[in-house]
Amino acid sequence: MLAQAFALRRGPMCPIATESTAGARRGADAQSRSRRPPGRMCEPDDGGPNIPPVIENTRRAPGTRSHVQLPATLEIVAAALPVVLLGTLVVWRRWALTRAGWFSLGIAVLVALGAAGLDATGLAVAVGKGAWTGGWILLIVVPALLVYELVQRAGALARLSEELGRLAGTKARQLLLFAWTVPSFVQGVAGFGVPIVVAAPMLVAAGFAPAAAIAAVLVGYHWSVTFGSMGSSFFVAAGTAELTVTETARFALLASSLLAVNALLAGLLLLRRAGPDGGARGAILPLVVTAVAMGSVLVGVAAVQPALGSTAAGLAGVVVLALFLRRGGGRVSPRPLALAAAPYAGLTLLVVVAFGVPPVRELLARVPTLAPSFPATTTDFGERAAVAAHQPFDPLLHPWIYLLAIAFVAWAGYRLLGWLPPGEGRAALAGWATRGRKTAASLLGLTILAAVMVEAGLVSRLAEAFVAALGPGFAAISPVLGALGTAVTGSTTASNALLAPLQAGAADQLGADMAAMLTGQTAGGNVGNALTPLNVAIAAGAVGATGEEGAIIRDASKDAVPLLVLAAVATTALVWLL
Repeated sequence: MLAQAFALRRGPMCPIATESTAGARRGADAQSRSRRPPGRMCEPDDGGPNIPPVIENTRRAPGTRSHVQLPATLEIVAAALPVVLLGTLVVWRRWALTRAGWFSLGIAVLVALGAAGLDATGLAVAVGKGAWTGGWILLIVVPALLVYELVQRAGALARLSEELGRLAGTKARQLLLFAWTVPSFVQGVAGFGVPIVVAAPMLVAAGFAPAAAIAAVLVGYHWSVTFGSMGSSFFVAAGTAELTVTETARFALLASSLLAVNALLAGLLLLRRAGPDGGARGAILPLVVTAVAMGSVLVGVAAVQPALGSTAAGLAGVVVLALFLRRGGGRVSPRPLALAAAPYAGLTLLVVVAFGVPPVRELLARVPTLAPSFPATTTDFGERAAVAAHQPFDPLLHPWIYLLAIAFVAWAGYRLLGWLPPGEGRAALAGWATRGRKTAASLLGLTILAAVMVEAGLVSRLAEAFVAALGPGFAAISPVLGALGTAVTGSTTASNALLAPLQAGAADQLGADMAAMLTGQTAGGNVGNALTPLNVAIAAGAVGATGEEGAIIRDASKDAVPLLVLAAVATTALVWLL
């Protein structure tokens, strides 16, 4: 029977370690650097980065087959079928991601039951894990959408664009503002295609051709995707890969560091688009200063609370670049700019205090933690150990409550300012409910799909095949797989949900650092965000460039290729060095 008991404990929840199966697959060195000792109840609170707890690592070792299996080649084909089907339905059949995700989940269940030998209890465990993981992430994403709806309906983003537009005198400045910092900030706030819809029209209004404007925005903000949308892509990768708390903190550090470098490179690539007479030379110093500010904030904030990484970094970029350009002769009114950005600046400050100040953190951690437990499961591809505390939920050490608080403050503040007329609050709630339902349906389908594939051993079977074929060379294609996953599904979150377990499984078999391999996955996924037909179609519709989607993708790919090469080189280096 499936255990649905929930563990209530004082202080930060720490999963009970069950390492007997994981240890068989790793050498002693690899285990010591990323695993808790067998039987240990909790990792010590060493005062390190406070990352919200994620799924306990209970990765299994290959088990004993219970009956006659398919030939090895057919096993691999069956294991890959749900992922291949999802991409086919989205790209060639043009199904919505939500519909394609749930349909592929149905196929994954059939494969799990028929080819992998997953029983009813194992299926219930997989669905329970996937639903809990999806709900944990949605408690960040859905309240964040409410904040965005209020800010948008109050006209705060429009005021922000208007004020910044006064600073953008040259093509280089316009690109840095509207294709780099502004969409990166918006990605942190909302994501899901919103940055392109907000930023591309700004460039078109400044005189850029629609197709060129879209390509520039896609390249410029790509670095912010993993820690954007309140960290949904990051948390999905960490959750579906079943990282421990320590591994998640390491993943946050490596990913944010590589993406900080990508932010600088994205800015340089944008300056190349300005042309010889676009003022690129005079924009190099502002670019470097802004990139250093954004990268530093990204790494620092991601270490405290990954959900705010891109929000804080993008906001820092907007402020630093605006101040820098203002010194160069631009004019901007600070009051509207400050009021427009106030909800997200306040949110960042609130969360940094709650998560980063030890006395405050210790006080908040006294609230009991909630987490479900699950029994061990067995399939023809191996065993999954029992989980005592799956994806623990700390009520006051989770961003949901701070997002709701900021939503209320934003509503009250903008009402007092007169920015939010009577009735707009209800309209914001209606729009939020619609977006929230769509987001929940899509995300839950993907997290349950990933959980079923992991629990049935389909992902581990694919990882075995990749490692057997490529050996250590797998690290070089890790970002390519991530990019392909995003390009096919239209979402880095979806790419991470489907492929992070595979990347973790490959790292496990190679004895490599999982955080390094997942960094390649998500960095490549970010690059794929610039090439996905879904994003391009949304942007083309927003600026009247429908029918030019092919030209936009070709234009963006010129910059995406060097970004992907950098990710491949960096991932290979990290895997070999760590």
